[in-house]
Amino acid sequence: MKKLTVGWVGAGFIGQAAHLERFVNFDDAKVVALAELRPELRKKVSLSYDIPENVNSHKELLENVDCQAVVAIVNRKHTFDVARDVLESERHLLTEKPMAQTKADAEQLVNLANKKGVTYSVGFMRRYDDGVRKAKKIINRLRKNGELGKVISVRIFVEAGGDYCGITPRITSEEKKPELGQVKIAPDWLSKKLHLDYEMFVNVCSHDINLLRFLIPEKPTVNVVDYRPSAFSYALLDFGSFPGILEWVFRPEDTEGWKEGIEVNFERGKIVLNMPPSFLRNVSSNISIKKDSSVKSRESAESFILGDFTWSFENSDRAFVTHALKGSQSDHSGQDSLKDFEIIDEIWQKLE
Repeated sequence: MKKLTVGWVGAGFIGQAAHLERFVNFDDAKVVALAELRPELRKKVSLSYDIPENVNSHKELLENVDCQAVVAIVNRKHTFDVARDVLESERHLLTEKPMAQTKADAEQLVNLANKKGVTYSVGFMRRYDDGVRKAKKIINRLRKNGELGKVISVRIFVEAGGDYCGITPRITSEEKKPELGQVKIAPDWLSKKLHLDYEMFVNVCSHDINLLRFLIPEKPTVNVVDYRPSAFSYALLDFGSFPGILEWVFRPEDTEGWKEGIEVNFERGKIVLNMPPSFLRNVSSNISIKKDSSVKSRESAESFILGDFTWSFENSDRAFVTHALKGSQSDHSGQDSLKDFEIIDEIWQKLE
């Protein structure tokens, strides 16, 4: 079997728990080197995961390690710098989201990936949740056959509380995290008092905007934004023939969980997609379908569908490996993810 040789950048919590533990078990991939700035952590992780080489930095990895692809799971403020260097080296790349902190930087990365002809994927793993993929097929079918009539509204929401679900990294160290240099976290046109708010929104809500685009292909325009930093906020969207709403709130102190979902309302029924916390392993989203009494169907007026017992992180990582070996782009490509920034910036421009 042909194997994708992978250089790994970043051995922190997300890098280990969400990705590395999956990659080392893939039959069609081989992690050949690890770059990590913390020496003790680097050595311990390399030994524990049986990674043959370890180096201090991503630049050292790119200069000295023979690999076809790089997985870079680093602090989001440094993703752009690392990604740019990897793509410049003509290697396939997977990073966590967001791909960059601003649309301008994201465009740079996409243009570079296109120029170098490499596979470039961004960690929007919700697209690979089995329940989400089933929901997409159901929504497309119902819109095509008209059984429930036309779509009359869409609602997507996220209550961002704790979502780690008891997962801990396999290997830790007492070393201090390296100091971060000054980086741009928001576009220049946005008021500086909103920069931290914008950064948090991009980190959390880009998932929901990306998912909304995956399920509903029409591009929305943003009509109204009601932003309240310490409460629920709303963006009213216009899809042309129907309205939509994005609803979000950040509750980092809520350790009981993460609430996220989407409702697609039809003239004669609705589909509700309930998503689990992203770190809840091997639990996919579930789907409920409700039909009005006016709908004549052999199926029940209410049905409940469970996704398979798979983990979206693992599914999306497998997709990256498959596409990198083929030299093609995945469903979570950088090219596609760039479109999220168009909606994100339109939302925040309403606040200026």
